[in-house]
Amino acid sequence: MVELVEYAVAFMVSALLVGGSVVLYNSFASYEAGLQLRGTFSVVAGVADSALLNGSAATTIPLPASTIGCEGGTFYVSEGSETISQTIGSGCNFLATVSAGTHVLSFSTTSGRLEMVVK
Repeated sequence: MVELVEYAVAFMVSALLVGGSVVLYNSFASYEAGLQLRGTFSVVAGVADSALLNGSAATTIPLPASTIGCEGGTFYVSEGSETISQTIGSGCNFLATVSAGTHVLSFSTTSGRLEMVVK
């Protein structure tokens, strides 16, 4: 009888550890996706800010499938269902949907408006 109780306790502890591991993994996976989006946004927004200051700027960056756009002075990057945006001190109106891979993003300012070309 004691052995049966020991086996039951061992099974319950194992099940709780496995369940806890799944919860931790799922939480980390969503955190990692958000972290990747914030990193991508930081790089792309930094290059856009540099173009506003210097007239033009470009970067080569590996991107996941995402959307990069700017409308009415609000610059944004979207991946899946998440979006990060910031207001910039310039007019703009562009939208680019990129596939996963390495891309060259070229930003320039023309007549005080931010423009972007993706290669």
